[in-house]
Amino acid sequence: MSLGLKAQPSRQHSRLTTVLLFGGAAAGIVALHLATNSTLGFHTDELYYLTCGLHPALGYVDFPPIVPLLARLETGLLGVTPWTLRLLPSLLGGFLVALSGAYVRRLGGSLRLQGIALLTAIAAPYLLGSNWVFQTVTFDQVTWMVALYWFLGLLIDRRPRYWIYLGITLGIGLEVKYTIVGLIAGIGIAVFLTPSLRTELRTKYPWIAAALALLIWAPNLVWQVLEGFPTLIYIVNHGGGGGGPVAYLIQFGVYFSFLIPLWLAGMISLFRSRLLRPVGIACAVPLLMFLFVGKSYYAAGTIPIALAQGLMAISQIKRPRLRSGLEIAVVVTTVLEFVTFFFLVVPVTPPDRIHALSLDSINEVFADSVGWDDVANQVTTIYDDLPASERSSTVIISAYYGVPGALDVYDNPSDRPTAVSPQLSDWYWLPTNLTATDALMVDYQPSDVAWMCTSPKLLAHLTVPYHVAGLEQGAPVTFCQLKAPIPQIWGKLRNFS
Repeated sequence: MSLGLKAQPSRQHSRLTTVLLFGGAAAGIVALHLATNSTLGFHTDELYYLTCGLHPALGYVDFPPIVPLLARLETGLLGVTPWTLRLLPSLLGGFLVALSGAYVRRLGGSLRLQGIALLTAIAAPYLLGSNWVFQTVTFDQVTWMVALYWFLGLLIDRRPRYWIYLGITLGIGLEVKYTIVGLIAGIGIAVFLTPSLRTELRTKYPWIAAALALLIWAPNLVWQVLEGFPTLIYIVNHGGGGGGPVAYLIQFGVYFSFLIPLWLAGMISLFRSRLLRPVGIACAVPLLMFLFVGKSYYAAGTIPIALAQGLMAISQIKRPRLRSGLEIAVVVTTVLEFVTFFFLVVPVTPPDRIHALSLDSINEVFADSVGWDDVANQVTTIYDDLPASERSSTVIISAYYGVPGALDVYDNPSDRPTAVSPQLSDWYWLPTNLTATDALMVDYQPSDVAWMCTSPKLLAHLTVPYHVAGLEQGAPVTFCQLKAPIPQIWGKLRNFS
């Protein structure tokens, strides 16, 4: 009895230390994001998500419905500002840091190794650079990393409930971003190549998991069928946007360069372990898939679990001095990584300094998070300067969805001109009662619209403040007398790329 009483405080102390360590790491990164989230304005894609949220649907051209609906829910409750919109990604960023440490804990690593894993997640550019802005990337990372945690639990404990958790998580992932298909393929191949997992296919649990995933995804799948699979059209036209295998490898090398040795050690260790080899396969398959049709960050959700196993591989080195030296090297490298990338991926630089420091050419997210209020004001001013007789019959057509989104956020709803875009999901939202005979064509040169306009005339070029090289810097604004009603020409303007 006395032994039990003496052991209990020790266990409580260990649990308290773990909670403080994980909680402190998560809270630290959340605090960092909350302190910097409002430095820059809305990003182009954030304006798009807000617009999509105003048009609830079971699907959108380039992503499933969950993220836009979360944007509408969040801003509906808290107001429409960059800080409020980015609150949820910031909180999830803290969760991802904690989950990175939880991998090591699940693998049986010491509290010291868990702390190092937390540190690597805090400093990771692929987390730092994505979780301050509201995009599908953060939510995609969450579903990937949670799914891998359940898959790891399934391998270690063999409890049937992990199949259920895995199926639910992958189903939610399919409603967040389609890139999780890469992870699903990886897990599926791992199951078929692993005899012990393949045997479990004779039980009901993997099939219940698959059914749950399909059930959760079903509403979006039905939408795809009814709309003629617009996402497939988008994927074919977009081509992943990664620039090919060479660009993919360069991006991967830049963003993961500091800890590539640890990542390689983790991947090798995963494949050398008979128990954990399925995790290695699940991580390797999407990395190879996106090498040809994607961007380097698409499979970033696989990196933390590989780093965790890399730390476990270090812990198994029998020479204490070498083991300690490598752990110190990981910590030092992580700190150097944080210092190197901090100003490149975290929005601490004010917008009037971004161009002077060339950050707009380094980080597209920074470049396209400056001046949308100014752009909206310029477009409105150009519209207001038209003769009254033309204003009443003029619609704003923007080649990109950012301008209509900016007008939705920044313009006065009572006198807002009708603004539409044929890009992606915006193409669906052409007002049915639109009878305009003229158009202000934003991001179109007169030569681009000569086929649909009578004597198109270039009126102005838009400017983004502080010379920032944003999407609308120098964008042409052309006045167009339409040759035909907009509904007749709208199909030719459609841009699903």
